[in-house]
Amino acid sequence: MIQSTLFDRARLEGLKKALTVYSQRHRVVSENVANVETAGYRAREYKFEELLQTASGAGRLAGTRTDAHHLPIGRRGVELTDGRVEEQESDLDNGVNNVDVDREMAELATTDLSYRLATRVLSMKYRILREAVSGQVR
Repeated sequence: MIQSTLFDRARLEGLKKALTVYSQRHRVVSENVANVETAGYRAREYKFEELLQTASGAGRLAGTRTDAHHLPIGRRGVELTDGRVEEQESDLDNGVNNVDVDREMAELATTDLSYRLATRVLSMKYRILREAVSGQVR
């Protein structure tokens, strides 16, 4: 029995998850920037990478599920890991709240670049798969 397909080996699920994570992070950072002058607002951040490391459990065994009804064994895949919005740990006080606009704008730029890169890679993967399925040769 073939357990992996061409689509599995292309790592499409991981790239799709990356797009979801980057869009969620963009939403949270945008909310921080929008509330920069809201008294009492506490800056938040979208945690994912730390949760992914914990879920993947370096050194733990991973089982293979041969049926959708089986329980997953060992580490969780990237597609099964969800991010979480948490309050930022910050001692900054801008006189109104703890939002650091410079930090948030840098995070927004980093997230935007990461999203664009993941989009480009995903687009390239789909193009390669489309060419393979249609029999096109470069």
